[in-house]
Amino acid sequence: MFKVKVLNKIADKGLDLFASNYTVSDSINSPDALLVRSAKVDTDSFENLLAVARAGAGVNNITIDKASAKGVCVFNTPGANANAVAELVMTTLGMAVRNVHQAAEWVQNLDTSAPDLSSIIEKGKSKFAGTELKGKTLGVIGLGKIGVLVANYARWKDMKTIAYEPYPSVSNMHSLSNRVSVLSNLDEVIASSDFLTIHVPFIKGVTENLLNAENLASFKGTHILNFARDGIVDMDAIYALLENSKLEAYVSDFPDAKQIAHKKIICLPHLGASTEEAEENCAVMAVEQLRDYLEFGSVKNSVNFPNLEDYPHANIKSRIIVINEDVPNMIAEITKVIGSVGINIASFSNKSNGKIGYNLIDIEQSVDASILKNLDALPKVIKVRLIHF
Repeated sequence: MFKVKVLNKIADKGLDLFASNYTVSDSINSPDALLVRSAKVDTDSFENLLAVARAGAGVNNITIDKASAKGVCVFNTPGANANAVAELVMTTLGMAVRNVHQAAEWVQNLDTSAPDLSSIIEKGKSKFAGTELKGKTLGVIGLGKIGVLVANYARWKDMKTIAYEPYPSVSNMHSLSNRVSVLSNLDEVIASSDFLTIHVPFIKGVTENLLNAENLASFKGTHILNFARDGIVDMDAIYALLENSKLEAYVSDFPDAKQIAHKKIICLPHLGASTEEAEENCAVMAVEQLRDYLEFGSVKNSVNFPNLEDYPHANIKSRIIVINEDVPNMIAEITKVIGSVGINIASFSNKSNGKIGYNLIDIEQSVDASILKNLDALPKVIKVRLIHF
């Protein structure tokens, strides 16, 4: 029986995938796994934790380093909410350049009893005149699944689209329109864009303040949109551009009190993935990945473990999982311990990512749990598991 603690509201379409061998609740004290959306997670707070599944892409609410140190696998769901975010980006950009939010607010505040209401509306509309997207240049920073969709949507709107992606994924690039220009220099994208939209993960010291006073000094456009994460944009630089009228508007899906109070900042309540379809897609993917890991040790879309999708064949009775620091000679040390007690290995799968080594060892006999103690005693071994089939 596996115990899964749910920390946020998760769509029933995902929760319904848990079979009868799972206990799923928000009140479990010692869970095997956590299912989470936006709640803060300190993995050290859960002694027997094996895995955390984030129903969404960003994982800055989870203590990844602590999880890795204790052999806790952390999953996310890349692409599950991509369409929801991409559609909102393009919708919000269109509304921002046409001043729709300001115009709607103005209309709502009109005196509807005025006898010349139609005339007032007709005369007042001129102050909300905007611009069109067609023919303008959109700079897309980051070509993950969301960034690719945004870039493609922009091309369908006949915008010129340029993008920056320092670590391109082959699968993502295959999905990118061949009419999108991918540039190798971030400064060039910033300087050449009428509008900028950000779609990179927040990584402290890497993408932190990726857009800053220095590179934004060359931005001659009007709007910057952030539907990625707080911290990627240096807000001091944004405030300076807004105050100096070098930027017409900043769109934030991660507002704070200061942003909300600013007249030139359009604030949304972290609305990017808030569609029924996205929440269901994320929930289904998160639960499927969690089940595969707990039941088989198979890893897909982990942010801290190497991906290793492997399922045992029909004759396998036991699977030993060894998680270790990624150092030389670990495979030899592991096989030596198993061989020393007369166990024949049917198959051995290994993947590493430079920090974590992940090993799946299949045995065609039932293995006694006592072997785990010997494996766990090996230097650099972080965690050992045994699954019986």
